[in-house]
Amino acid sequence: MPAISLPTFVYFSAGSGSTRMNTVQQQRRLYDNPEPHAYSFYRRPANAIRVGRSTDQDERALAALVDQARPVQQPHYQAIADGWLRLVERWRPHVVDVGQARWACGDLEVRINPHLGLREADGTLLATFLYFKEQPLTPDGALVALRLLEQAMPLLLPGGIPLVIDVRRAQPFRVIRNRKRARLDAWLAGEAAAFTAHWNAAALPGPAA
Repeated sequence: MPAISLPTFVYFSAGSGSTRMNTVQQQRRLYDNPEPHAYSFYRRPANAIRVGRSTDQDERALAALVDQARPVQQPHYQAIADGWLRLVERWRPHVVDVGQARWACGDLEVRINPHLGLREADGTLLATFLYFKEQPLTPDGALVALRLLEQAMPLLLPGGIPLVIDVRRAQPFRVIRNRKRARLDAWLAGEAAAFTAHWNAAALPGPAA
């Protein structure tokens, strides 16, 4: 099976019931019938945030994002812009280079491409994953991203720590609390196996007419 993105694995692990299968089916459809525009809905906000923070002109970059949005995009982009601007009112980290990595478990491979590398005023380095969805990020979803970023940190941003941000709600997640790493990694392995099983099931032909 092809490698999936970190956001896809986060959405899957944060979901429950049919939401999990729907996440996999959507990815399977995109894999079987690629649609270039399907991948760009949240790419533009990520790029706007990166440009705005790089130039210390967050308001200008996000205003342009919203102004240039199509009608279906505009309410989502406005919510993202509002959340990010609340976050940076008193928090002005500098953008730094960040690398890429992959996490493999069984037949599943996850691409770990942080949206941002950031450096705070005290020198703290942050490999940062931005969550853009309308549904609030669950603790389990944040935990997936934090742990995979943490494991890949030597390749992403040596000496850094993971940061996950639910952008619409201006909610940062930084610390993996009260979870033993071995137990957490076992849970992630189970999630990887579940994703793979759903992926294979989504490829099965329907019953004959």
